[in-house]
Amino acid sequence: MFRLPLLPKPPPPGVELHHNCARCPALCCHYVSTEIDPPGTDRDVQNVRWYLMHADVRIFVDEAGIWYLQFMSRCNNLGEDNLCQIYETRPQICRDLKPTECEFARGPDDRHYFTTLQEFDSWWDERQRVRKRRQRRREVVRAG
Repeated sequence: MFRLPLLPKPPPPGVELHHNCARCPALCCHYVSTEIDPPGTDRDVQNVRWYLMHADVRIFVDEAGIWYLQFMSRCNNLGEDNLCQIYETRPQICRDLKPTECEFARGPDDRHYFTTLQEFDSWWDERQRVRKRRQRRREVVRAG
């Protein structure tokens, strides 16, 4: 089994570091994300496409089906050692993230993760093909 190495230096005095955090490359400190509406209209689809035309922007859909716009941007308070330089005064959103429930501990749980426009377009085109097939089947059943 592959295990990530421990951090190169111990945390500051008085800081208890969970064993997951001691091995994590600070995944949660390398992006910011915000919830967005799922694409339901042509305008929504065009918005998602526009987002993905920008560098370091991604879209993901979590296991509950909630859509997020993700900006890949390293936290300014993350040290070269991947430790928080303001740990004692870090924001509440950072405090609320439990080391047993984070993406490092649980692994990726996304239904979809789009990093390029081409990935989204392929997914969207396939989704539209499936919808059209289902619609044709319903029409055949109604007519039959």
